[in-house]
Formats: sequence, C-alpha cells, structure tokens
Amino acid sequence: MSISKILSLNFGGKRNSSQRSFECEVLRSKRKTLAIYITHKKVVVRCPLRASKAEVEEFINSNQGWIEGRLYEESLRDKEVLRIEKGAKIFYRAKERTIVFKEGRKKRILLNGDEFIIQGHKLTAAKARVQVEDFLIDKASEYILPRARGLARHLGVEHKITEIKLRKTKSKWGHCTSTGILQYNWLIMLAPYSIIDYMITHEVCHLVHMDHSKRFWNQVEAICADCDHYIEWLKDHEHRFWF
Repeated sequence: MSISKILSLNFGGKRNSSQRSFECEVLRSKRKTLAIYITHKKVVVRCPLRASKAEVEEFINSNQGWIEGRLYEESLRDKEVLRIEKGAKIFYRAKERTIVFKEGRKKRILLNGDEFIIQGHKLTAAKARVQVEDFLIDKASEYILPRARGLARHLGVEHKITEIKLRKTKSKWGHCTSTGILQYNWLIMLAPYSIIDYMITHEVCHLVHMDHSKRFWNQVEAICADCDHYIEWLKDHEHRFWF
C-alpha cells in the first residue's frame, strides 16, 4: 500500500513565487523503521505498515531541510547529465569538452583541445550516440581486458577467470561473480585512467576475496594506494557518464 503527498520546497531561504514542490511517495511494507530515499525530483518514504499518517508526516517535516538539500543537489546533477548531441558538454578524462559534429565519410572520434569531435556522414544525435558507444566499447576492449588479466596473473588468480564482459548497466561500474565472471561497465572509459585502474583492481581482487572484508580492502590498497580518493571522485562525477 502506498500514499503520496505534495510538499512545497523552498531553495534559498525566503519563500516566494518561485517556490518549488516535490512529490513525496510513502510506501508501506513489513519493516520496523522509517527511511527516506531521494530520486530525481521525487522523495520516497518507506515506513512500517502500522505507521500512522501523522507519524509519517512528522518524519517528513523533521527532515525537510535535508530533503531540500538533496533535491537541490540532484537538480544540479541533472544539468550535468551527459547528452550526446551537438553543442552539449561531455566530461571526458576529467575535462569538460564541447561535442562537435563533423561531416565525413569516415566514422571516428577526435579530440582537439576542448572539443570532442564526432565525425560521420549526415550525423544525427542518434547516430552520434551509437558512434560514442562503439568508441567506448573499443577503448574498454583495448584497455580493460588485458589489464584485468594481467593483474589477475600477477595475483596468481588468472585461472579463476571464466569470462570478462563489457556491459552497460544502470548503476554498477563492475561486478565479479563466484563463478569467475568479471564484468565492467564500458562507460567507465569516460573517466581518467586512474579511476579505470581502480575499477579493474576492485573486481580482480574479488577473485582473491569474494567479499568487502578488511582483507579485501587491504589487497585493493596494496595495489591502488589512493583508492579512497578514487572512490570519492567517482561518487562526485559518475552522474556525468551515464547516457
């Protein structure tokens, strides 16, 4: 069962005619506590089946400031979401570049200063998107696959790899299964090489420790000493890579 309500939002202090509203959806389930989850332009409150409407509203109101802050952050992130179209901005190798369409029979991606040039014949946004996807998949095949196997060989666990997949997912950058399948999101190729190397290290180390225990993180840090920095960097910028 779920109920929803609309609460007014105020960004910037004083209430005025530009005051925003957001939808707050309340989802009831067999749980013991109340919790708030923020998605784009929406707030989801999960609560116990027996929680009263007054309890839920009090919980929402007591967290109003936090909700406003998170939604404001999400609105800023939304402006930076990658759109493959002429004149849009792309965050490639930690540098913001302008997407340029260039007419040409040969399909290719070129970098020229602050320009990310997509060359093709009679380019449209749809065609350009496919070209960028192919470009990133090729880059991932050339870079991630050999380095993942090389690191696994160095750690003595290459024999545990059954397959390395490149797959665009909705949220994960990498995954390692108990059967030895390593999976990497090829969108990571938009990031700096240091971030890519961290992701390679993270998943390969799962072949040694199939958990996130202290032993696992010690192994990761032994290979990638600045991993804490890379994790934070990815959290701050990953929204700019999905398209």
